[in-house]
Amino acid sequence: MDKNPSLFDFGTQQNGTGFSRRDMLKGVGSAMVAATLLGFPFLTEAEKSTATSDPLIFSQFFMISQAITEHKDLSPGMSARIFNAFYQGDTQFPAQIAALYLLLQPNQRAKEFQQVAKEHNLGELLTRIITGWYTGTVKNGTDSILIAYKDALMYRPVSDGLIVPTYCGNGPLWFTAAPPAAAMPESIKQARLQATPDTVNTSKA
Repeated sequence: MDKNPSLFDFGTQQNGTGFSRRDMLKGVGSAMVAATLLGFPFLTEAEKSTATSDPLIFSQFFMISQAITEHKDLSPGMSARIFNAFYQGDTQFPAQIAALYLLLQPNQRAKEFQQVAKEHNLGELLTRIITGWYTGTVKNGTDSILIAYKDALMYRPVSDGLIVPTYCGNGPLWFTAAPPAAAMPESIKQARLQATPDTVNTSKA
């Protein structure tokens, strides 16, 4: 009895148009990923390209990340950055993600998923993925790639009461915005507005 092909059956069946089923699904997937990432202007072209060139693995990575962090509201933009760092640093990464995805079960708790991954020698990769999301840093060999700072998951539990640790007085990248207006007496404000270049120069003389 013939089996019904699944949505992700990337065989080479022809569909009468000259394109294989794999080509069609990859094209549709790439377009969907590209549309999703349009809302994240901070992404580099390389990060977008990596995600759109392998949309199935990127989607699987995103779902694995949601499962192991137990956060359904993860940012696709940050996911693309972490995905690119792993993808470019390890040629075995796509195959390992595909293998991890096969182990993922509906409503599976993170601890259960991690235990199953360990039993299949994929626990180390899963730990690296968790570390990437929580610290905002991906380690490739001897290099550490900074993916995010204030958006790292480790800061979420205290985000309602504490700013992310930084030398900026009002949170990360605060210095990139216009500084708040300095408080001064109204009389001084009016005097400054009414001053002319000649009076300013005279006052300095």
